[in-house]
Amino acid sequence: MFIKFRALTLKYNNSVVRRIFIHFIITSLFVGGIAGALLFTWTYQQQSQRHQERSDDIRNSYIGPVAHAVWQYDREQLKYILTGIQARGDVNYARASDHSSLSVEVGVRPYHTKVTLIPLDYEGNSIGTLELSIDESVVLRNSVVNAIPYLTSLLIVLFSLAVTLALVVYRIVTQRVTTLARGIESQLKLGIHDSIPVQVSQHGDEIDQLQIAFNNLNEQLLDELLRNKRTQQQLSVFNAELEERVEERTQHLSETIQRLNQTLDDLNATQGQLIESEKLSALGGMIAAIGHEIETPFGLCLTMESCLRNDLKDLKQSLGADLSEESTQQIHAVSESLDMLKQNLRRASELMKSFKEVSAGQIGNDSEWINIKDTISELVYSLTPTLRHTQHQVTIDCPESISIQASASAINQILTNLIMNSLNHGFVNIEEGVITIKVGEDRDNIVMLYTDNGVGLSEEAQIKIFEPLFTTKRGKGGTGLGMHLVYNIVHHRMKGDITLEETKTGVAFRVAIPKRKAQRRNKSRDAIY
Repeated sequence: MFIKFRALTLKYNNSVVRRIFIHFIITSLFVGGIAGALLFTWTYQQQSQRHQERSDDIRNSYIGPVAHAVWQYDREQLKYILTGIQARGDVNYARASDHSSLSVEVGVRPYHTKVTLIPLDYEGNSIGTLELSIDESVVLRNSVVNAIPYLTSLLIVLFSLAVTLALVVYRIVTQRVTTLARGIESQLKLGIHDSIPVQVSQHGDEIDQLQIAFNNLNEQLLDELLRNKRTQQQLSVFNAELEERVEERTQHLSETIQRLNQTLDDLNATQGQLIESEKLSALGGMIAAIGHEIETPFGLCLTMESCLRNDLKDLKQSLGADLSEESTQQIHAVSESLDMLKQNLRRASELMKSFKEVSAGQIGNDSEWINIKDTISELVYSLTPTLRHTQHQVTIDCPESISIQASASAINQILTNLIMNSLNHGFVNIEEGVITIKVGEDRDNIVMLYTDNGVGLSEEAQIKIFEPLFTTKRGKGGTGLGMHLVYNIVHHRMKGDITLEETKTGVAFRVAIPKRKAQRRNKSRDAIY
């Protein structure tokens, strides 16, 4: 209800009739004000003229008796005359005095009104003055009283004209325009796109012409709207078909690009792995072959060293006590040289043995199923003599039920090299190191995470950790073959994968090995073809 009332109020406030009525009222008030001012001015002039006539009448009528009373020095008569003058209604104060001591007054002398002085003459002699205070507000009051009826009549006439004009405008203009607007609004709300049903009057005035022109314009717009609607429908159908085709082809192209990108990534990854694997494999095979070829001459050198030592012993026994001090020193020097030669030849022989092991050819039978936790526990137990002299700890986190079809010696070689690397390289200046070995299953793979809290690896070591002959302790007993041996066993023999993981402290290696031997055989076949 409030909304309807507000709508009606807004319509009334925006009405043409209201605006015309207000403008006419304002104009009428302005014209009426000017007419009222002129009328009031004219009335005021008339009252002023009458007031002047009364003043002249008082002067002509009472000036003689007042002068006679002053000449006779008759106070009673003088007061009676002044009282008569005051009774005229517009005189507030009257006073008669001579030039000596006679003074008679009636009323209160005003101080804010003009007092008129009239000289008194008697028989040609000036005998005194008559003072009169005439109330000029009577003139203004009478002017207002006389003008009010005329002004009221004028305002009533003007207001009646304004109302009449508003009704005429509403009847001829506003009502017809409102009917046209309501018809348009009704059709817009109902969604009707037809001509507006308006009745044209017989006068054929401007409003009728406006209605006819609006209907013609409406019909043209309807025709154009229908054409646009048909065109829009056709375009919508075409756009829908085009969007469907574009979406289908875009999806097909996206799938193709995705497959190509995935294939390219796989190819790049496979290419990198193959290049790295072949490089390390070829280098490892070359080192193993060189080690195999050099092992025989080193064995012969060990034999010759043994023969020379026996010959030196026989020579020393044959000479007996006839040896001089100089000869004894020379024989002792040769004996020390043979000791050094034997020690270095044995060290070189062990190094050649390590070179042969790089090929990972001898890791035992890999057809049997072994328990991972038992294998790791036995390995850690076998390393007890090495760990006994340190405060380092090895923690094993492996379920009892995990088994793998592999060689126990291969698992032992992998973990032995990792543990010895942690002891010799990772726990430098660390008294209480912790090695953690976690084992779990990932589908058909056994995943082993090896971590320690050591000093970690440098950026160069992280890149070259699996390369042969790379070591951070060159000349201090490091051969650089341990991690390469681990890489060869995991990649080439067990067809698994070993990666260096990111960690905040120490190192972390992730080893993933197929659980079954058949899986490793299939990987080898896939790699060939």
